[in-house]
Amino acid sequence: MTRWYTSSAALLMALAPTALAASPAVYTPAPGSAERTAIAKTLHAGDDSPQSRFTFRQFRVARAGPRTIAYVRAEGPVGDFQALLERRGQAPWRKVWGEGDGGSNSCAAGAQHFAWALRLLQTYTGSPNAIFPGVVARTDELKRMAKKDPELQCVGDLDGGPE
Repeated sequence: MTRWYTSSAALLMALAPTALAASPAVYTPAPGSAERTAIAKTLHAGDDSPQSRFTFRQFRVARAGPRTIAYVRAEGPVGDFQALLERRGQAPWRKVWGEGDGGSNSCAAGAQHFAWALRLLQTYTGSPNAIFPGVVARTDELKRMAKKDPELQCVGDLDGGPE
């Protein structure tokens, strides 16, 4: 039995770095940092007027090799929104997914939109909620709602994501 514990402990020690590498660290860039500024500028899409400031509610970033993903939930001049931005290598940040106030889309469109975001996040980590809190439950909820009433308007403006 001692031999089993010894070999199990050795196996766990050998696998520990792999397990840690599989889950990227999620962090919030410091206010004023180059990374946070670059992400905010991408969200502003060139509009640097003082009236277009954001109040960030959540701001999370994770790296997986040469790729980096950011999730933001914020309030801006046109209302609340959430977005995913991606950066590959040294390329500039680009917004790849978003949901905002205003407008309305069907549960079916929302389910497809959130499922796309969930698949993207899974390429970064086995725990997408670590980057985008609640995304798994929201995706499941939208799928259930779409089955029940696909035309029901239950999500805001959608951009990016599935084409």
